[in-house]
Amino acid sequence: MDLSIKIIQESDEYQVIIEGDGVTRILKAKSINELINSLSTEVRDLLTIRENDDTLKSSPCTLRGWYIRLPVAKLLDIIAFLIRNRQGDDMEGIMKYLDSHGLSRSNYRVIIPTLSALGLWKQGKLTREAEELGKAVINGGQELPNLLYKIAIRNCVLKEVIERLAEGLPINEAIKLLGLTRRDEINYTSNLLEIITGSDEFKCLQYSKALGNYLRSGGCFAVIDLPKGCVLNQIVTIFNYLVSNKGFHLMSLLSDVDITINLSLINTQPSNDYALIIQGGKPIGALVGDIITTNNNYAPRARETVDKLEPMATKVIKANNLMFSIIIVPIVIVDECPRIKVYVMVGNKMGDWIARVFDLP
Repeated sequence: MDLSIKIIQESDEYQVIIEGDGVTRILKAKSINELINSLSTEVRDLLTIRENDDTLKSSPCTLRGWYIRLPVAKLLDIIAFLIRNRQGDDMEGIMKYLDSHGLSRSNYRVIIPTLSALGLWKQGKLTREAEELGKAVINGGQELPNLLYKIAIRNCVLKEVIERLAEGLPINEAIKLLGLTRRDEINYTSNLLEIITGSDEFKCLQYSKALGNYLRSGGCFAVIDLPKGCVLNQIVTIFNYLVSNKGFHLMSLLSDVDITINLSLINTQPSNDYALIIQGGKPIGALVGDIITTNNNYAPRARETVDKLEPMATKVIKANNLMFSIIIVPIVIVDECPRIKVYVMVGNKMGDWIARVFDLP
């Protein structure tokens, strides 16, 4: 195992960046003794994790610890400067930025750990994610919220905070999970999270959390706007729910169009704007759908949506030589206690279709 350890002293505090086996850890220490103890603990943890490759590979995040000592706008400005004026050594680029803005070169002591905590700096240079972020800033920044979301969830502690925000915890409460004490870090983190919560990626997560909670517990559905790009994920979630909880009725629909499959052996594989239904490693069906939000008079809107999806479902069957296609249209009915019904239509390659409406959960 190769470990890289960088220690940066800023006034009365030490920042430590440990890189090894795809994992970056950020530490802060107030004294040499605390620094030594923290280093010992972190290195031991890394070596313990290394002994179990499955644990390391299955970890959804690769950045441990949180550090931010720069406003988000300043951080983005620095990255854009480095990308725009890149001529080799990124560390020298940081020094040129500081010089050109009349700032002390000692500011690198807060810049490097902040970049590292977001996975934007590794082994002495900007990462690929930093390059993408810098180009987005230069080009106008429309994708910045989504990029920052994807960057932030690679940090384990930020990922937990973002998950809790998606569950409805206010930002000021979620930040307490980080254990921050410095006012500047609290403010800068709040600003970052405010940007992230405005992203489509976060709204997708928020919707997924709300849907999952509704399918588990029922009650009233928390109606929120759903970005078009994550509709398929919700369709797959509802399909999996139907397979697990209403499998008998789903099998009945399939048998009515002469389709016999083993629901316990299937899985789904996203493919552009639909998902393939796989059994035994072979695509046998397709899953298409859309989500509508309406009132109690949902039938006309649901039928209209299904009519629009049917040609696509038929085309997917023919293009992939499949046995069948399933159209799923979740219907979010908005009233005093919003609830969800789902319109399910199953068709075979002969053009036979049958439909049913299910109550969820």
